[in-house]
Amino acid sequence: MATTTMQLDGSLRDELAEIARNDFAGVPLAEALQRLIREHRVNKIMVRYAELQSDPQEWASYRAEASLTDAAAGAGLPPGRDEYPEYNE
Repeated sequence: MATTTMQLDGSLRDELAEIARNDFAGVPLAEALQRLIREHRVNKIMVRYAELQSDPQEWASYRAEASLTDAAAGAGLPPGRDEYPEYNE
């Protein structure tokens, strides 16, 4: 991956450094920024789920489609309980 430079206001850079230090165990600033971007994406997904759930018909449609793909993904596979008996308690 190619690296590049960015011009940031000093206070913004300091704020990112504080987040990296306090919230992400001192990771480099690039890693902190990647984590913040990932968190932003997850938040957008969660907002979309909330929108779907607010419309009972759309939510039911989504759930029905998800159950079809879930069933297809596991078609022909043995149950996990059989494959990993050491985890059955």
